[in-house]
Amino acid sequence: MDDWLPKDPAPSLGPREAADLPPELAAFIRPGAEAPAVLELYGPSDAAAYALAVRLARLARRPESWQPFRSCWIPVEAAGTGPELFLLKLLEQLLDGRPPTALYDMLRAEPEHLPRVLLQECRPLLTDVPRLVVLDGEADAELLRAAARLVRGTKCRVLALSGTRPRGLEPGTAGHRVPAGGGRAAAALGRVASALLDRLASWAGDDVDAELAVRLSHPEPGEHPLLRAAFHELCSGGLLRETSPGRYRLARPRPGPRHGVSSASLDRHLLTAALDGRTDLEGGAEVYADLAVRLLRQGVPDGGVLLDLLEPHLVGRQGLFRLLRMKQSLWRHTDGWEPLRTVVAVAVRETGGPLAAMEVLAPLATARAIRETAVAQRHAGALDEALATLDELPAATRPDGWALHTRAALLCDKGEPAATERLLRSAIEAHQVRGDVRGEAWAIHHYGRQRLIRGALEEARKHLETARHMFVGLGDRQGRAWSETELGRVLLLHGTHDEAAHVLSKGLGLHLSNQDVRGKYWTYVYLALVHAESGALPEAVRLVRDASRHFPTIPDQLGAAWARHFLAVLPWVGTSATDAAAIRLFDVRQEFRRVGCPHGEAWSMLELAELEQRETGRDSAAAGYAEARRLFELIGDESTRRWTRLLPQCPDTAVPLAGRPPLTARLTIPEPGADFAWGALLQAAHSHVRLTLHDEHSTAGTASRIALRIDPAPDHPWSTRAADLPWLTARATPLTAADVEPAHAVTLKPSPRDPDGAEFLFTPRRAGRHRLLFTIEHSATATVLQQVETYIDVTDGTGATPAAMLSPEALRRA
Repeated sequence: MDDWLPKDPAPSLGPREAADLPPELAAFIRPGAEAPAVLELYGPSDAAAYALAVRLARLARRPESWQPFRSCWIPVEAAGTGPELFLLKLLEQLLDGRPPTALYDMLRAEPEHLPRVLLQECRPLLTDVPRLVVLDGEADAELLRAAARLVRGTKCRVLALSGTRPRGLEPGTAGHRVPAGGGRAAAALGRVASALLDRLASWAGDDVDAELAVRLSHPEPGEHPLLRAAFHELCSGGLLRETSPGRYRLARPRPGPRHGVSSASLDRHLLTAALDGRTDLEGGAEVYADLAVRLLRQGVPDGGVLLDLLEPHLVGRQGLFRLLRMKQSLWRHTDGWEPLRTVVAVAVRETGGPLAAMEVLAPLATARAIRETAVAQRHAGALDEALATLDELPAATRPDGWALHTRAALLCDKGEPAATERLLRSAIEAHQVRGDVRGEAWAIHHYGRQRLIRGALEEARKHLETARHMFVGLGDRQGRAWSETELGRVLLLHGTHDEAAHVLSKGLGLHLSNQDVRGKYWTYVYLALVHAESGALPEAVRLVRDASRHFPTIPDQLGAAWARHFLAVLPWVGTSATDAAAIRLFDVRQEFRRVGCPHGEAWSMLELAELEQRETGRDSAAAGYAEARRLFELIGDESTRRWTRLLPQCPDTAVPLAGRPPLTARLTIPEPGADFAWGALLQAAHSHVRLTLHDEHSTAGTASRIALRIDPAPDHPWSTRAADLPWLTARATPLTAADVEPAHAVTLKPSPRDPDGAEFLFTPRRAGRHRLLFTIEHSATATVLQQVETYIDVTDGTGATPAAMLSPEALRRA
């Protein structure tokens, strides 16, 4: 958004060229000319001063005989909010939203240190390129002093709007009185526009867009075209001024009656819309963050509820500037920031600081703080400590879904998934009862992880795709990144390495965008396995070596242990063993024991036995195999029995041992008795239902084509060319307000060929999420072979949201 400027409110009035300006203004917009560093525009007409500011900024960036200025248009907060809010907005523009490292450290620091750090970060960015910084709003004396100090000794200038009089002429600061009449003449307003203007003038907030203006006037759902037209009438009449692309601010509060509408009641309108899920929190995050601060200042209980809803938009790189603005604003008004302590801890944790997050949470004794401490300990790889922390939670009258799915995630990390399915089902139910959609999404995500670990890859994929879809709808970037990474793991276990690399790379990009260093290096480990399975061992070794170096800096002890485990194993895959690998594996086994991961300890013991067997023979390796088998039996992993038996000694250590454990086997602990083809970890005798949505988007009242095929797995009897394929039937049942044709069952054969499949027409009656149930039966015996439930998000035809866009993709991959 650097160099963005509002539209000229009066293009036909005033000077058209720099030569037409008064000499002092012409000099001000010419870099290198003798001119004050800060110029205040003031006068009887706010509209005239604003129009001149826009004109000067536009003329200043014209490439004429001098080097042009680049513009930074900064909306100014109310007087008394401190210069750091201005500096945060300026730095965000200068860096295009990419925060420097020092700013992440300021999350947990005391707020009084922030202005100094911001000045240090902004100054170098203003020394090379001449910039004209425009303060859009009534700048007070403190802000003008900070702005003058900021540009002192640079080629940059500050243009400030100071209302009807200058705020104080400091050295290097000048004032210019703007006469009335330079703006647009006020036009008569319609009834709806006039009422909307009254509401905006009464409201304590600042920037609005069309959606927010509608919510302020009418909290109920609906399009309300008259209100939208009224909003555009205010914009075109110059009564609302654009402060950033698509966002506007009241030009100046109007005196006069407000028809009994208070700012508190308008805030309640917005709060109700947010709590009921009837507004776009991601698009309106700035406005709702300001609302949350006002509610927290007033001690309104629902302020904390709104803060929880906003959490996905306050963590990670995208939320850092916003969260710091909230923290500074709350501190300026209350001399503290305690209500934000928990969300600050989450933000610190999600950007690679689990130990620092625990320090932020230490002063709190709430159940939420205990739970978040356990999550931070999990991120640090301290699994047993995290479980002990969850045990400290006070008994609750209702199940805590977050605590349940956190405990399940920890048990999966340890390699003990047997007891987690019940926990995760209870977590999903608890979140649904409370109406916590984000908690439900995370529980479904962890359920997908659990099914992946158990080797149920189709179930894992469906749960993870559902979670990803929900995360996109919620604007939870962290959740989306992790679901993408886990989907990459599913593809890795399927043996589709190219697709796995693509999806994991996509997940890596999301982790990097979120500044999630922990997610980055876990994805490195999985990408390394993809490269190793594809035969690119040097690249695999490079990735795990990088991960093993950086996990301890987070620190993530579990990630470090797994990276070092693979670093010990990968270099000798298919080659001779080395003493260094044995030493490394011995140390790694101790690391797994310290963090409480018997699964990793068992695999490290097995690899030690493998090394011993290769080097000295099976007799000396017997004790190692026996210990590995004991450890695997403790966690119920029966699938490793084939590798914990004594293998025949290989006479030539340069030749790979037959039956060597595959690297990907470490990612699963299959259900007892499951029959797996370990090359790709697919249950061998399954056929899969493949659904394809042929239309890009599904809209209410419009038919969409859905193709259904039965795709036998490679080892299934139906997959052979000579197979006598049976006739099957498929029936589609809508579970929501929609019609499906044909309503009767359709015959088809189990084959990947399109002509052997079936096709249905799906016509939704309304917008929203729709569910369909497909039932597959054997035609001769009427035996139900499989039922598949899927979803489609339907728009109203006016445009699809990013959340809706993912649903057809999820359906195509079902």
